[in-house]
Amino acid sequence: MDKTNSKLSQQPWVTMLAIAACVVIYLGLLLKNDYGNEATLALFGSRSPDAIWRGSYGALITSAFVHFEIWHIAFNINCLWVLGRLLEKEIGSLAYLGFFMVAAFVSSTFQLALTDTTGIGASGVGYAVFGFMLVARNKYPAFARILDERTIKLYLIWLVGCVFATAFKIWNVGNEAHVAGLLFGMAVAGALSLRYRLYLTLPALVSLVAAAATLLFWCPWSVAWLSTKAYDAHAAGRYSEALTFYSRVVARDPQSAWAYLNRSYAYTTLGKTTQAEADFQKASQLDPDFIKKSMLGQH
Repeated sequence: MDKTNSKLSQQPWVTMLAIAACVVIYLGLLLKNDYGNEATLALFGSRSPDAIWRGSYGALITSAFVHFEIWHIAFNINCLWVLGRLLEKEIGSLAYLGFFMVAAFVSSTFQLALTDTTGIGASGVGYAVFGFMLVARNKYPAFARILDERTIKLYLIWLVGCVFATAFKIWNVGNEAHVAGLLFGMAVAGALSLRYRLYLTLPALVSLVAAAATLLFWCPWSVAWLSTKAYDAHAAGRYSEALTFYSRVVARDPQSAWAYLNRSYAYTTLGKTTQAEADFQKASQLDPDFIKKSMLGQH
């Protein structure tokens, strides 16, 4: 009986459950075949940027299980099974669960903050696992056997290749999540080493996680964050505050008909008709169809 319990406790439960979640969600989305519907995506764990900044923080973790393409889920499942399963075996399921969740949070948050999009997939977690094993392979002989020179080159080449693929618009990849995950994994592994803990890696790890948490509440370079703040202030009747945020959106995105139009409404409410008319005309020039729809209450 004791041997049976011991074998059960050694099973990579977190890895298996994570892979199962990825497969179930992938199949669910495939059956729904409605990838552009926010309600459908929310049902499976992926939320829009404004929803996350309004408090749906759990989606930063659950989005790691969401995949649209077969090649995407295949790559990530392979990484989780080959690398993640080994890491879980070495550090224990409970520690690996915590590592997995924080890695998903950090990689997703940086993806959101730096691109104004909510990334999907477990690639950020995968690179966190890779980063941990890369730094800790001298401490754990099993890591060194898996991460041979060929495998290390493969992961690094894929990392760089994805950056070029995105830059040349071949396909969009969550490079920010990859890099953030990689740095997180390396920092965790480094922080566990007494040799570097007090001098470099522990402060780096704390700074990385703290920065990710801060970005949920303060992200002033992000058009999506500014737009959310502007809309919320406007809806709450804080028109002067809304004007400030609309103006910051316009400064960062001069082609935003949405910002000009809504700023014109805020100006109108405050009795500033000249500014309101100017913004309305600007919005009309930028996107006449959007203005027509807004007049019909469809925007």
